[in-house]
Amino acid sequence: MLRTRCVLAACATLLASWLFAPPPAAAARPLSIGYLDGLFRAPEAPVWLDRAAAQGADLIRLPASWGGLAPSRPSRPADPADPAYDWADLDIAVKAATSRRLAPLVSLTSAPAWAEGPGRPADASPGSWRPDPVAFGAFARALGRRYDGSFPDPASPGATLPRVRSFQPWNEPNLERYIAPQWVKRNGKFTATSPTIYRNLQNAFTKGIRAAQPKAVVATAGTAPYGDPFPGGSRIAPALFWRGVLCLNAKLKRVRGCGSVAFDALAHHPYSVGGPKRRALNADDVSVPDMGKLTRILKAAERARTAPGRHRLWVTEISWDSKPDDPNGLSERTQAAWLAQSFMVLWRQGVDTITWFQVRDAPGPDYAATAQSGTYRFNGRPKLSARAFAFPVAVERRTRSAARVWLRAPASGPVTLQTRRGGAWKTARRTAGRRHGVLEVTIATKGGTAVRARQGALTSLSAPLR
Repeated sequence: MLRTRCVLAACATLLASWLFAPPPAAAARPLSIGYLDGLFRAPEAPVWLDRAAAQGADLIRLPASWGGLAPSRPSRPADPADPAYDWADLDIAVKAATSRRLAPLVSLTSAPAWAEGPGRPADASPGSWRPDPVAFGAFARALGRRYDGSFPDPASPGATLPRVRSFQPWNEPNLERYIAPQWVKRNGKFTATSPTIYRNLQNAFTKGIRAAQPKAVVATAGTAPYGDPFPGGSRIAPALFWRGVLCLNAKLKRVRGCGSVAFDALAHHPYSVGGPKRRALNADDVSVPDMGKLTRILKAAERARTAPGRHRLWVTEISWDSKPDDPNGLSERTQAAWLAQSFMVLWRQGVDTITWFQVRDAPGPDYAATAQSGTYRFNGRPKLSARAFAFPVAVERRTRSAARVWLRAPASGPVTLQTRRGGAWKTARRTAGRRHGVLEVTIATKGGTAVRARQGALTSLSAPLR
């Protein structure tokens, strides 16, 4: 028993520290962040890659079309030198990213017409209809070999192309736009078909990549967050989709005779219709705070060995549109706050990699068909979210006298947390940060209205305490 008498406020702070402090290992877990944007394969890519690197991005998600890389059937599909392949644009993008120490995540989708299944309906999206997993696996082997770090660079005699260490097969396979059909009706009953189609694609792709690069990281496709609440629609809810892919029934038990799936990281796109703490309404939909639904499925698959090994959890697309480029979007301040809060909420659920969509707003005026979710306006001016991306700070739980502050350190070195009191910023706590490592720190907040972090010449945006 403590015999020493203490000041009430000091005791409250001590108690809050004990209640809210995360375990040391959790506090040390890093968070990799990056961007997805078509600009990274456009003529102005160097400017925006430089800005992404300056903001502390670790990776760039580079989408690529299988059909665009292999418009005609190669005679030697596993050979990246086959003349049917057209790698030129992807080579440029990979070299541009790696030259800035940005790790490329090459993300594939859209089958070439020659690799689609027979009988594609006229209303099916090109590249979506029952893609051939055998052809996809051979293509994956060529892709892995081309970017294994030893393949000659055709544009620079004597040089080799950079190594790509991370790959992702397909995009949002629970949507009919990307994989069709989603459902098949037999004997008057709908059966989900896209999970089986995608499982075969994932396994073939992983096998092909690992044949070329045994240590490469192969993620899954990121799933869309919402599905139709009834069978037979054009979208399957992500939790239902992943149970199907991972050979689990509704009780998370193994489906007999279903097989297994090979991958290193499960990916998802948890877009939200509200803020980063707003849960999805339907049981199998997965918004920002709902990643636990996928974690439970993944852990069950690991136990059942339908997904052998241990796996990471990635978010390969997330964002919110903002003003002023989209007059119906969030305020810049809210977009920035939600960016930081979403990073915190996702990280605390086990996510270790996030790519924000996108770096720069798309041009208007058709805001419904384009995205104004960049951290820069279309005219190139940084939004407040650019600062939040570079130095995200959020507050999660607090009492009257203490708050728990979450942050991702831009660099290694001392970090100072400050609270705003009486119109001035006062030091609340000093700690040490590691580059791109996450810290969760409890501070005393009596009389404070906001908190911010400083590291060297960098200062985060402030987060309100009230």
